[in-house]
Order: sequence, then C-alpha cells, then structure tokens
Amino acid sequence: MKKVNLLILLLFSVLFYIGCGTTKETTPPLRNSNVVDTAKYKCTYNFKFLADTITMRYRDHDLYVIQIGENFTKSYCYQVFYMDSIHNNPYRMTFNLEPQIKYFEENSHALAARDPAALAGAEKFSRGFFPFYVYKDLKKDKITVVDNISVYSFTYEEELKPQGWTIMEDTMTILGYSCQKAVCSFRGRDWEAWFTSEIPISEGPWKFCGLPGLITKLEDSESHCIFEMNSFQKVNEPIHTFVVGRKIDRISFLKLLMGRTGVDLAAMDLEKVGIVYSSEKKQYDHIERDYK
Repeated sequence: MKKVNLLILLLFSVLFYIGCGTTKETTPPLRNSNVVDTAKYKCTYNFKFLADTITMRYRDHDLYVIQIGENFTKSYCYQVFYMDSIHNNPYRMTFNLEPQIKYFEENSHALAARDPAALAGAEKFSRGFFPFYVYKDLKKDKITVVDNISVYSFTYEEELKPQGWTIMEDTMTILGYSCQKAVCSFRGRDWEAWFTSEIPISEGPWKFCGLPGLITKLEDSESHCIFEMNSFQKVNEPIHTFVVGRKIDRISFLKLLMGRTGVDLAAMDLEKVGIVYSSEKKQYDHIERDYK
C-alpha cells in the first residue's frame, strides 16, 4: 500500500510539473516566499462544501488552517499547501524518478505527520476544491487572495473589515470552549457563527472576522459551506506569503471562475494565456454570490 501511494504521489508531481510548464505566464517553478510575521497561534477546521447542487454531493476532505500572527494572518486549505510542498521539493524539476523516490521515502513520515489524512487514497492528492490562500494584513486593513483557475494563478485585494454581526444570546460548548452565537449576511449568504471569548482573538475562517473571540464554527443558512474547528494550539512558526499571478479585481475573478466573462477581461485576452471559458453554469455556487 505504501508503494502504491508513493507512486500516486510521484505521478501527481510529474503531471503537476507538466501542467505548470505549459506557459511562461504560469507560476514560476519554485516560488519565492516572503516571511511577513510569526504565527503565535494556529487553528484548524474541518471544511465541508456542497460541490454539486443537483446530486447534493459534498466535498469534505479539506482541512482548513489559520496561522495567526500579531500583524498578519494566513489561511488556506491544507491540500493546496500539501501539494505545493510536493510541487516545490528539490527534485521536482527532473523526470529521473530515482531522486524523487528517494525524496519521498526520506520524507514520507514527516509529510504524513503534517497531514493525518495523507496517504489515505488517491483523491487526497489533488489541490482540493478551493486552491486559495487568504492573507489578512491587520495593519493595513487589507485582504489579499491568491487563487487558481486551472493551473493559472490570480491575485486580488480588498478591504479588511468586519461583517455586520448581530450577537445572539444562544450558547453552546465546542471543543470544551463556551461559545456564543452570532449571525450576519455577507455577499449573498446568511451566516451563523459560534465564537468563544475564552480565546479573545477576533479571527475566523476565510474572510470572516470582527467578533469578540475566535470563531469556532461557521455555517451558511443552506448548509452549503461549513467550517468546524477541530484544534487550536500555540505555535512559533513563520508566516510565508506567496503573492503570485495576474492581478485582477474580485468580481471579475469570480465571474471568470464561475464560467462567466467579466466586463474588463475580454475572452480574447484570456485566451492568450490558454484559458478557455464556457457560459455553462457550474453545478455549485461560490461562497460569495455577489458576482451575479
């Protein structure tokens, strides 16, 4: 079983290399990262999202991670981080499989320890349903999102500001923490959050923030998108940023992602980098619905 999973890893890394090498405008072979802060805390969430509104099929394999520093936070689905780690291994640039086999044999235990669900099956070796990184610059009140369409990276920025929360009287216990309920409407969805003042950090999954405590559970009213915290720990680790790809505005990116061309980005322009879009609507909707 170990050898089979190892071959899956090797095959995926080779295919990923081929896909990323098809154009000069894709992400560079080895990304240069910047250390912007030191994470003092890290929390992880089970991330479940409705992937098909017709069959009501959920994607529930992603583990969502937030690194929290004094001036900066970084959040991402662990699958994209895991595959980027493989993508950036020192033997990625060669088709000689022996060095890659040696690399994975020497690091398989460490990789598996970092992802408890690693090596559990072939489906784990994808970039996940949401291949994004969300960076919150707390000093500049700015959010930077790096996201992908196919093998192409895009970056957009927006203002960091709290959602319009209404705090309710309801309470419950999550992971031993006393939590309180809050609700809001945000970009086309109604949301219910549970936060704990026992962890007085105004942070939460994805773009959510602004409550007097860490968000421990977050769910939209249709249960299409659910974040549920499964761990919180003190750490001392660097926060790296990978701000790459073509700059775009948020609405245009969402229209492109959902198969709808934007006003400011003509299809001919996008075809120059090999991106082809269809007007056919996807069988799921994005977390944000205000692109329509």
